[in-house]
Amino acid sequence: MILDSGAPTQVQRGMEPQDVGPLVSRMRARLVHYSLVAVALTILARSVQLQLVEGAQWGLVAEKQQIRELTTMPLRGRILDATGRVLVETRELTRVTITPYQLRTTKKLGDSRARVRDGMRALDVPAALIRRAMDTTQKWVELPGLYAPSAVERFAGIPGVKRELVYRRMQSAAMGIQRVIGTVDNADLPQGGIEQATDSLLRGVKGRDALMLDGRGNRVITPTLSGVSAQPGHAVTLTLNQSLQEIAENELAKAMTRTGATGGDVVMLDPRDGSVLALAGARDGEPSPTSTALTQAYEPGSVMKPFIVARLLDAHRATPDEMVNTENGVFTLAKRTIRDEHIASQLPVRDVIRFSSNIGIVKLAQRFTTREEFELLRDFGFGAYSGVPYSAESRGRLRLPKDWEAQSSASIAMGYEMLATPLQIAVAYAAIANGGELLQPHLIRNIVDANGVVTYAQDRRVIRRVMSPQTALTMRTMLESVVDSGTSKEAELATFDVGGKSGTARRSERGRYLVGAYNATFAGMFPARAPQFVLVARLIDPIGKIYGGVVAGALVNGILQAALATRDVSLDRDALSRQAKPLPLPKPKSEHALELAARDSARFDSLRAPVPPAAVLLSAPASVVVELPLRTFVARGSVDSGRSDRMQVMPSVYGLDLRQAVRTLHALGLHVKIMNGKLGQTRPAAGALVRAGATVVLESAR
Repeated sequence: MILDSGAPTQVQRGMEPQDVGPLVSRMRARLVHYSLVAVALTILARSVQLQLVEGAQWGLVAEKQQIRELTTMPLRGRILDATGRVLVETRELTRVTITPYQLRTTKKLGDSRARVRDGMRALDVPAALIRRAMDTTQKWVELPGLYAPSAVERFAGIPGVKRELVYRRMQSAAMGIQRVIGTVDNADLPQGGIEQATDSLLRGVKGRDALMLDGRGNRVITPTLSGVSAQPGHAVTLTLNQSLQEIAENELAKAMTRTGATGGDVVMLDPRDGSVLALAGARDGEPSPTSTALTQAYEPGSVMKPFIVARLLDAHRATPDEMVNTENGVFTLAKRTIRDEHIASQLPVRDVIRFSSNIGIVKLAQRFTTREEFELLRDFGFGAYSGVPYSAESRGRLRLPKDWEAQSSASIAMGYEMLATPLQIAVAYAAIANGGELLQPHLIRNIVDANGVVTYAQDRRVIRRVMSPQTALTMRTMLESVVDSGTSKEAELATFDVGGKSGTARRSERGRYLVGAYNATFAGMFPARAPQFVLVARLIDPIGKIYGGVVAGALVNGILQAALATRDVSLDRDALSRQAKPLPLPKPKSEHALELAARDSARFDSLRAPVPPAAVLLSAPASVVVELPLRTFVARGSVDSGRSDRMQVMPSVYGLDLRQAVRTLHALGLHVKIMNGKLGQTRPAAGALVRAGATVVLESAR
């Protein structure tokens, strides 16, 4: 008998076999089925969404992961002076960083540490820094300074040496020009001056460079990607002349040392087209941080007197020879005593300017209403911006007539109760120099794009006519007399006539005039009858001699002499030769000089050189020079005109001081290069034939 385990069977439970239910629930099966269908539909829908609806968007995301776009910076445009000399340019430099622990020796590169060490020594890196760069405990070491790319090419491909290209703005301009140009910071943002005024043109257009990366981030070369090259900035050419700028700065520094002045300014302007040629300024013996000739206005004094007289002549309210009662040097007006340095009972109008009579100009100014006096000064540009692209320029000050007091008319006629910048004074004097037209002053000559296309060119822009040509000619004659026999004899040149007017005005601070403090000014034009330069020179608080005609006139004289002896100063020497006056014969200084002159004369005879009919050969020992009339032998045309076929005799300048020697040679149309040597010796030697416009070497014992 077989016993079971006691578990009930279907028979025992009274159940039939056909009553057993299904092993899997149909509901559960349907649920699983529907779930799978839903997942499949979801995947399908998402696929449709990704590929059809969001395909473009996700394609861009994928492209960004594989393609890297880099912005390429353009080179900032150059700034040049009027002769084409580069003043400012952007250069590509390299910053070098070394990671010491990555330096290692490989078959391909060799001993990297030794190569880096030798490379740093070649760059004159300090020994202490070289040791740090070789110390593997250092994370990284940055070499000081920036280097030309060619200088660090030796580090190419060395692991552990990173070379980073950077752009830096480099200046080679004289200090005064740098103040006009402005600066650019390390973020390539302009800071004032021409850099800021023309930034939209100088900065160029950025470019774009595209590259493809693989899964590991390595660059993949592909011809399907193209970039856009950066476009360099425009080149800006200024009207400023670097040679004249250096002359102005040097002569200003000498004048400040000579007179004890605490500061000064110089402006040089071409009155024919309004080009600003030089702007120099110094304070406390140091170059000013701004262009003070544009930014600092002051009471100019008697340099304002010619504008009063010019308007009276134009209005037929005075004549040059009309006599003015100058009260023997003392005149009382509205309880104010006005004095003259040149005492006279009466003076003609021309001598009111010649001797700078305060009494005479005050009486002449009384012929105007306050409105007329205000308008004539406003017409000459005072109290208004000149229009040069310099954001910090001062407009000066010229009060409206309604704000004038009882003595304002007299004060303004003498150059007080008003403020003017040296540039404004120069622009006003340029109107006298060019025949009566007030011109727009220019600092920019032209702008050229990267393709060489001129996008801007300076043009002669007349603001208004302020006097007739005849009146301007009369005023130039008056200003010439100021220099040859008036208050400004220190400005006189031996070879050319100079015109101008001096001004010596008390200096004020915080509304009070200081004791013993003066602004000494001279505004001049050269040559007087057909001016090519207008110069305004100002010295602040000179010690001892304070008069503008003496101290500032001497400053202008030095600038003109240096400019005449310099080749690259934009002078029309053909026109200049027609304005020259006969050169006085210098006398020998010693018996030895006479002997040398006789030897030179004998050497000249031995050459049997043909002497032009107009030449006068002075036989030794009467003079130490072979004197040739200036008007015949000054070089015609500019030095670059190519007319070098005329020959002339080289004079002897032995026994003359350096200034006389330079002047003598220049008067013959020769350019002078000064070198150390024996005083008075020239190459070619005296008596030789030289071509007009040639450069001769003058030896000077220094």
